[in-house]
Amino acid sequence: MPSFAWFNSNIIITNDNKTELHKISCKEKQQDKSSWNIVNLYNCETKTMFIPYQLWSGQAWNGDKNASCMHKANTSFYVNGKSGTTIKGPKQWINPKTEKELEVWHRDKMNGSKQQYFSCNAKGIGRVYDSRNGGRYYKHGRCKFPAGFGWEIGKQRKCKETAIEIIKIELNSDNDLSAIGFEWWYKSRKRDKYIHDHTYRYEVGYGSRNAWKQ
Repeated sequence: MPSFAWFNSNIIITNDNKTELHKISCKEKQQDKSSWNIVNLYNCETKTMFIPYQLWSGQAWNGDKNASCMHKANTSFYVNGKSGTTIKGPKQWINPKTEKELEVWHRDKMNGSKQQYFSCNAKGIGRVYDSRNGGRYYKHGRCKFPAGFGWEIGKQRKCKETAIEIIKIELNSDNDLSAIGFEWWYKSRKRDKYIHDHTYRYEVGYGSRNAWKQ
């Protein structure tokens, strides 16, 4: 397990103390909170969270949980402090393998070493194309980032040959969401099992802050 560099952190929630998340969110009715406040993201009845799609892109979010997940994005950030990355879109793209049109974001390395396309699905945001190794195409519906309704700390969710588990949530002094950490798996056909591939940390208003290869 990597060491998380948590910034501006006042409260860190993990599977060991996840009951604190419920206490913070549901102890009383709170008004005039920011869109990112945990009160607006946590469902006290289902004990699950809504993760905004804008956490992936680093864009601002107005708090509308029912808006289209394919929001406009034009952001840049540095993963692990050095890997310059941009996200732009959405744009229309025709998958040459399926000949089907899909709305995607372009996620590119600033040095031109990698280009990826991502799109929304029912459980988050998934990669549909990667330029490395001559170009690789993925089925729509896989997940690379947890977003939307129904997320719980410490509970793995499978998503078409991929799986994600949120392992940490960071709140600031106002109980606004600051960052999340999660583990990502892919299903190996050779081993017929899910392989833990990366652990990620995403920060509100920034995007992907850290990525650790397992």
